[in-house]
Amino acid sequence: MIELNRIAEILNAISRISIGVIGDFCLDAYWQLDEDAPELSLETGKPTLAVTHQRYSLGGAGNVANNLVALGARHVAVFGVIGNDLFGDEMRRQLASLGIVEGLTVQPSDWQTAVYAKPYRGSDEQSRIDFGRFNVLSGETERHLIDQITDGIKKLDGLIINQQLPRSIFSPALVETLNSLAQSWPGKIFLVDARNRIPDFHGMICKLNAAEAAQLFGKRIQDNESATPEELQHHARQIYDRTKKPVFITRSRRGILLFDGKGTTEIPALKIAEPTDPVGAGDTVVAALAASLSAGSALTDSASLATLAASVTARKLRQTGTASPDEILAAAAETSQTA
Repeated sequence: MIELNRIAEILNAISRISIGVIGDFCLDAYWQLDEDAPELSLETGKPTLAVTHQRYSLGGAGNVANNLVALGARHVAVFGVIGNDLFGDEMRRQLASLGIVEGLTVQPSDWQTAVYAKPYRGSDEQSRIDFGRFNVLSGETERHLIDQITDGIKKLDGLIINQQLPRSIFSPALVETLNSLAQSWPGKIFLVDARNRIPDFHGMICKLNAAEAAQLFGKRIQDNESATPEELQHHARQIYDRTKKPVFITRSRRGILLFDGKGTTEIPALKIAEPTDPVGAGDTVVAALAASLSAGSALTDSASLATLAASVTARKLRQTGTASPDEILAAAAETSQTA
């Protein structure tokens, strides 16, 4: 377990960094449905669904940015695309509330702001409704993103590449630009968290979960905890052979497996009482890893901080939560008392 004083030092160093996020900016929409007898539509005669409460939170790259702000990073820059729609307005409003007032590009056609809409009956989530699955990046938007990131990287200590959607912003030209930037700026941290595009990126630190790691090599596992350390070490070594950079594989309640090119280190997760909610914990891990590494922290210390931060997020139910420095320090103090 990392010492409390060291955690405080890392968090203090994070407060001095500038870090960016490029990727799929999404909204999570929570719609609470009326459970009383439905009214019938006058036009169709069919039952209607009525929403009694609604709330929206940042997801995907948006939640990574949210976590970076919560961790106390001095400056957080964002690079992504939204549609000219109500959800895009809500995305900008939420980012502005975090102090992020620019960075997203509005593509007026062929692009919907990505939304995961989750209707609930009581506490039961119903079939999700997704927006943005069929987006097409325009040539003009692509060129603007490339210009933005090429200029923006100069002022950043680190960059997180976050890919969530199959139809993403990561065109071949943008990926080539990012790979070139990682090679041109070896002193900066480039950390990629790509759901199914890891092989496209080179010269970057990789973070992925155990299921994603297995899938890269044609295997399916039941959950992140079912793969053995030997299997994951094999996967991590193969990824490292391509990237020549450290690989972090998250294993839910089993913590993080780190491969640095020389050997494997297992960083255990904190034991926390149920109930827990893992939604957003992966984004917290990515943010904590990238922020601490950008602040000069060692690989193992960064992984330990990430597990602490994830334990804070996992205790926040039915929300894509974040972890603040005070919350992380409190979790660390609690852990040291029970150890």
